[in-house]
Amino acid sequence: MKKNIFIAIVFTLVAMFSFTITSEASSTQVMWGKTELKKGQIGKVTLYADVATYKADGSRGKVLPAGGEYRVYTFRTDIYGGEYGLGDGLFVNMYSALKYETPSKAKLALLVDSSTKVMWGKTELKAGQIGKVTILKETTLFKVINSVDGGEPGLEPIRQLMPNEEFRVYSAKQPLDGYVPMYGLGGGYYIVQNNTMLNGVTVKYETPSRAKLALLN
Repeated sequence: MKKNIFIAIVFTLVAMFSFTITSEASSTQVMWGKTELKKGQIGKVTLYADVATYKADGSRGKVLPAGGEYRVYTFRTDIYGGEYGLGDGLFVNMYSALKYETPSKAKLALLVDSSTKVMWGKTELKAGQIGKVTILKETTLFKVINSVDGGEPGLEPIRQLMPNEEFRVYSAKQPLDGYVPMYGLGGGYYIVQNNTMLNGVTVKYETPSRAKLALLN
């Protein structure tokens, strides 16, 4: 029983680690105060007091509490002098106890950047990435660990990587023995290019094309 529990824990940790390295959110959140900036948003309102909302036909909607921040998507002037559209068919009067703001150019630029996704094979190309490795034959993933006696850092085996897996590369350097390339995957994790007569080349390293980099920029 204890053995089965131990095996389950090991597999769970491996799965969590694999997800950490290989998965990315489809887009990066751009926070603006308490809310996330969204495409199509023209501004936001911050309420200084409880404020009533109105529906598209002018009838009363729900009351929003003081202190809340809400995205604004439209502005109309045909009812009550002017109203900010919060989405879902709800509006607040511009003369209510609120502050209206528009997003800065810097915030809007972040929003554009976060929604742009440049795929390169199985992975998304990221800023700061210099290349990628594709696993050709089973190879070891290492993590750099500091020496306890203050000497040179070493490499600790973490897990085996399987053929056809792809990983972003953020750095490339000579490993401790100085013979074969060592590719940095970020977070202190590395793959060593093992090119022996017995195993052959274990990973394929590539750099992004100018066309891909242009899409990223």
